[in-house]
Amino acid sequence: MITALDFQNLTEDLKSYVLLNNGQHVAERNYGIYNIQLYAVYGFFVEVYYLPGSDEIDQILAVNSDEMLELYLDAIDIKDIYY
Repeated sequence: MITALDFQNLTEDLKSYVLLNNGQHVAERNYGIYNIQLYAVYGFFVEVYYLPGSDEIDQILAVNSDEMLELYLDAIDIKDIYY
């Protein structure tokens, strides 16, 4: 298992590999020109910044801020938990 700091120090290719094989998609949001996907992996969260229309990844960043995670609260559907 790796930490968020270890993850952030990986190459972009290795970050993609880790997310593809171990990440769990949680939510998404749009910001400016980006479609941003939020993933959970190894006990921390990661944002993947996509450029719409090109399907290219611009950035992969470990999230270490509760304020950043709050941006996803409206996008997370928890209704199945209560049924």
